[in-house]
Order: sequence, then C-alpha cells, then structure tokens
Amino acid sequence: MDQLWLGYDGLTVRYADVAVILHYHPSLDARIIRAYGRVPTNVRTIVVTGEGVYLPSSWSIDHLRQRLRYWRGARA
Repeated sequence: MDQLWLGYDGLTVRYADVAVILHYHPSLDARIIRAYGRVPTNVRTIVVTGEGVYLPSSWSIDHLRQRLRYWRGARA
C-alpha cells in the first residue's frame, strides 16, 4: 500500500508525495484550513506534500516518520 492514512475521515496521502512531517503548531491553522477545510480536533502533526499542501494528522510524529522510513526501506 502506498497511501499513508492520517487519522481523519479517510484522509490519506501518497507516501511518495510526503516532503516533510512537522509537529503541529496553531500558526499552521490557515494552511491546514486551505488544504482540508478545517482544523480537526487532536491534531498532533502536519504532513507537508511536495506541492506545499499542509495536511493534519492525529498520529504522533514518531509514528508517521517510522511509517515513512518503512515504506522507503521496502522500496529500496
């Protein structure tokens, strides 16, 4: 599977599209709203795509980075 589930309403992103994973900070709310339409509860991290889309995730930053490393390792 090459989709990373972000924990909200079926929100996913292709692993290949992930540019960076950031800790959530309220200063990112406007970017999240542009991409997702709202800031959901329990946001812990933000996944930024190569196109500059900021998507919220309820997963921890460590969990998401681990999943991304696993996906990259499986493709090597």
